[in-house]
Amino acid sequence: MREPCDVSQGNADFLLACRHAQEAGLKPRIVYRNLAVSQLYEMALKFEPDTAVVSSGAIAAISYEKMGRSPKDKRVVREPTTEDDIWWGNGSPNYPMDERAFMLNRSRAVDYLNFLPSIFVFDGYANWEPSARTKIRVVCARPYHALFMHNMLIRPTPEELQSFGEPDFVIYN
Repeated sequence: MREPCDVSQGNADFLLACRHAQEAGLKPRIVYRNLAVSQLYEMALKFEPDTAVVSSGAIAAISYEKMGRSPKDKRVVREPTTEDDIWWGNGSPNYPMDERAFMLNRSRAVDYLNFLPSIFVFDGYANWEPSARTKIRVVCARPYHALFMHNMLIRPTPEELQSFGEPDFVIYN
């Protein structure tokens, strides 16, 4: 098992060794993994145009074309093993996509991430109950996206990060 990324060095080895990254063709040069909130703020303010800290202490960033949620952009791969567990049809926020379209979109996202000089990774959990947890890895281009996921997912302890291993689910943002 590999040690967690040394964020001061931006070491990508842990990610390059992961099955999901190898299957997707992800080959980052520098990876900032599980940065502290203060580090994410600092990087966002330094590298994100029009980013600022507002009076409440929150960070405000401009996302340009896509501001806020865009539920009509949500796509779910329709496949036999989960098809009956997903709400489809009238009124559903789930728009079906076939596996081929998903793979093309994933390739485009990974190509974009590979083009960048550095990327951000956040490892976290969905579900508070340890016996029902899902390990999630978010791979993203912008520090404020990693900060968002820091707020959305359950943060592992340092000990849990040591043994995080392969995630159950990966999001390429």
